[in-house]
Amino acid sequence: MRALGQASADLSEALRAARLRTGASARALAGVLGQSALAVHEFEHGDRVPPEGLLAAYATAVDLDEVHLRQLWRAAAAESEPWTEASRDLAFERVYADFLLANRPGFERTDPSPSHSVFASPSDVPVTDLVEALAAGGRVVLRGHSGSGRTTYLHRLAVEAAYAIRHGQRTSAVSRVPFLIRVPEYGRGRELPRPADLLQGHGGERPVPEPPDGWSERLLAAGRGMILVDGLDEVPPDVQDRVGAWLTYLLSLYPSLACLVAAGTEPGSPQWLESLGFAEFRTGPMGFADVRRFVHEWPKADDRVPGERWDAFLEAVETSAGLRELMTTPVMCGAVCALFEGTHGRLPISRSALCETLLPSSEPSRDAGATALGEAVARNLSAAQQKAALRGIALSVLRNGTGRATHQQVLHQIHVVLGSRYDDSDEAEAVLWSLLSRSGMLTTSGRSDITFVHPVFVSYLAAGLFLDPEGFHELVDQAHDVHWRDTVVLATELAARRERAELIRAILHRADAEPEHRTELRLVAAEAAAAVPELDPDIRDEVVELTAAVIPPRSEQAAVELARFGPRLIDLFPRPDDVQPDDPYVPLLVRAAELIGGEVAEAYRARLLEGVSYGQPVRRRPPLPSYALETWDHPAAARPRPPEGDTRRAVLLGSDPLVPTLRDLPDLHTLVIEDNPLLTELGALTTLTKLRTLVITRCPRLGDLTSLRNTGVMFLQLDTEPDDDQITALASSPRLRALYLPRVKAAFDAARLGRRLPGVSVLGRQRIRA
Repeated sequence: MRALGQASADLSEALRAARLRTGASARALAGVLGQSALAVHEFEHGDRVPPEGLLAAYATAVDLDEVHLRQLWRAAAAESEPWTEASRDLAFERVYADFLLANRPGFERTDPSPSHSVFASPSDVPVTDLVEALAAGGRVVLRGHSGSGRTTYLHRLAVEAAYAIRHGQRTSAVSRVPFLIRVPEYGRGRELPRPADLLQGHGGERPVPEPPDGWSERLLAAGRGMILVDGLDEVPPDVQDRVGAWLTYLLSLYPSLACLVAAGTEPGSPQWLESLGFAEFRTGPMGFADVRRFVHEWPKADDRVPGERWDAFLEAVETSAGLRELMTTPVMCGAVCALFEGTHGRLPISRSALCETLLPSSEPSRDAGATALGEAVARNLSAAQQKAALRGIALSVLRNGTGRATHQQVLHQIHVVLGSRYDDSDEAEAVLWSLLSRSGMLTTSGRSDITFVHPVFVSYLAAGLFLDPEGFHELVDQAHDVHWRDTVVLATELAARRERAELIRAILHRADAEPEHRTELRLVAAEAAAAVPELDPDIRDEVVELTAAVIPPRSEQAAVELARFGPRLIDLFPRPDDVQPDDPYVPLLVRAAELIGGEVAEAYRARLLEGVSYGQPVRRRPPLPSYALETWDHPAAARPRPPEGDTRRAVLLGSDPLVPTLRDLPDLHTLVIEDNPLLTELGALTTLTKLRTLVITRCPRLGDLTSLRNTGVMFLQLDTEPDDDQITALASSPRLRALYLPRVKAAFDAARLGRRLPGVSVLGRQRIRA
């Protein structure tokens, strides 16, 4: 602390005494002033003189005569060293940093880099270099779906920068002065800010004191500014182009200005990001470490849930595939934590209750970029109407089996659900725009398709449409389909006790009648029974008995067959603590967990091996199944054809549609698709529950590989290196174990691609020149 002069001591004592008379805490006063509690402490102890622009608000807050306060302030300021322009700028930076720290609750002091998974793509920059790139004045675009945590990441960066400024950490990797710009606030009626007005980006949260004249221009010219642009994918293309022109102007004036733009994952959006030299990074699903950190940082209410319940919650996150499946983004993690706290620490977490809490309210839109028609529609749509529209869209997505619906399908569903008033395409478009911008559940996939930010919303919303006898019939008919599995489970959770028993009983009856779907149907019934607390005891006993015939697996082939049901199957496996040391099926449980893959399965396998000992140690199997990877590198004419009558292997040549042919080949194990110029996606393969090896060659328009996540494909051969979106799709395919690329460029790096595809062996052979 510096030595105080009499005038500074008088000022600090007056401020402290005035606050104490009001009975307000330093933190409460800090909130009123838009400052940090530390700043108020420094004002009251003479370490700092409050900025002049803060005096009026200060006098009102502590009920102090403003004229008297200004007299004390002038005396203290005159007693201090004369203020240069640089010292005034530096003082305002600290005020601005206090404002950022006070107005970002939950981010008071965090390290931004591990807030959730972020990786470079293409990987010509190391994963950890996003923050370093900004510190060096770099230009970065952070891509991710809605709800993937991009806004959270930007806020963390802003707060980390503010913390570094506030504590004089000029060597920090994030020591630039940040300006947050929310693009949706700059619709057709509002211009993007000039350099002198960058603080406008905070909307109503603008700091109380005005900055010194020319402060932001001097800051930017000195190369110490950082622009954080959020919500680019939430506005129409014309507004995106305006943002591009604005950034082009700013970056031409201030070439060393650091810039981070949060954008969606749509291919080709927008072109100016590439022309301005933005390096691309992407958000990825949160791993165990990310989720643990998020839960530890969650602002917990001390009187609601004791610490041991939070410990049990974290254990459940690491051991429950169903819960882990939900917590893949910061938005979903926050929703799960809030529900857990709101139910006073109740486990397991109800997915239907979680989805219900996230459904949109009927509050009017605050999107400045919305049209007048869109705002009128948003005001007139009740919460029930929004939910009905979302349910209709979810039904389209579910029945498509592709995870998305076309623009026209969505507009049709809005008309069907909301009635003749929305026959007009402009009205239906306005509803869709309102749902995209306000619901938090929808996003765009490409230029025309609509999808939900998490698959659980599709299952939950659609499930609500099947809670009657007619709906039950369709659920039972589709219960063997992997796309419908979660909808069946959630419909059981939503149904009344008597109806849920009827649904599970009907699925079991179908399993008895259809041996080809018996395992799938019994496992769906087991998941449904496990999801509900109340069920007819006879039905539950029957489900337990039938499940015990399948789990644990009794053979290697049974383990392989079980693995295709994915990570959620782990929740039906016996708990490691309940497994007897001499259980002969432990190696097969270990094998099934290896084949399933993923963090929960690997944790289950590790706990199983730790808790069981034998006369001889359990030998870990290799991570790949014991099948040879089938490849075809010779001309098509010489390619061996499947033996006549062999229904396990097929070679499809030419541009004929896949669906009619594959419908008659349910037992396919190996499939070659060749010379198909019309093939664009692989949704037709999701009905092939036994498919394990897939070879695709000379299909130039194939771009969408997302349907692979819903197949049992373990071995995949492509004749071109996957692009970024395809890599993301492959990374989310839980059963994929090997990727073979027979023709790769000279610069191909199999190890780098393997890091993007954990658990997948990447093989490349013939190298060609670029």
